[in-house]
Amino acid sequence: MKDLTVISREILETSLRALIILVLTGLLWWGIGRLVHVPLPKVDPERARRIEAALSLIRSLLRAVLLAVALLTLLSLLGLNLAPILTGAGIAGIIIGLGAQSLIRDLIAGLIIVLEDPFGIGETVRVAGVAGTVERITMRATYLRDADGTLHVIPNSMLGVVSNLSRDWAQVGVELPLPRDFRLEHLELLMQSAAEALAQDPEVAEALLQPPAFAGIEGISETAITVRIEARARPRARWTVARRMRYHLVQALQTLHSQQVE
Repeated sequence: MKDLTVISREILETSLRALIILVLTGLLWWGIGRLVHVPLPKVDPERARRIEAALSLIRSLLRAVLLAVALLTLLSLLGLNLAPILTGAGIAGIIIGLGAQSLIRDLIAGLIIVLEDPFGIGETVRVAGVAGTVERITMRATYLRDADGTLHVIPNSMLGVVSNLSRDWAQVGVELPLPRDFRLEHLELLMQSAAEALAQDPEVAEALLQPPAFAGIEGISETAITVRIEARARPRARWTVARRMRYHLVQALQTLHSQQVE
């Protein structure tokens, strides 16, 4: 039998080691919170919320790993055989991993969306064969409202190619049929008149980034010549700008025709 002094020494050494492990675990727990809890950039509140959610998820994962390692170290220190525990945990991990593959892919895709910011709340996008306005983004899925009012819930891992219709600028194109006897040298006057009207139009004056310009002839038929007019506008106003462009082009064409008749 071991001497009481030896037993006491072993207990003291084990207690000290356990205390050191607990102190280190506490310091690392605090350190993870300090290192991962970074100041958020000055972005819109919704994206800031998503960044905070992603950071919270990372903190939780790191702390879960830390607790698992600390617990296993303490059990090993107490002399317990960890082989059955590790074997059972490995089997359980494989089962859970196989069943949660889709969830893990969604979470990783959601984290990438938060970091890269390919689209945001209120923007119009085209993803997974659906076009609409983004109403909500979570780490699991993206909520999209289409033109009919239908709400589509798309898992983040199934978004695929994202076409953002609300970033920076949009090219607006309008096709205008002109009579075959229309003189193309008058097209400059027509464009100038329409551009001036658009610049003074309260509906689109602020949304217009570049005035309309002649892009080329799109088609020729027996009765008409179709020309294409293009302008650059703010993305969310592209459809309004297109409608007002057609209106002012027709107005300018009618005015020009009236002047020629007179």
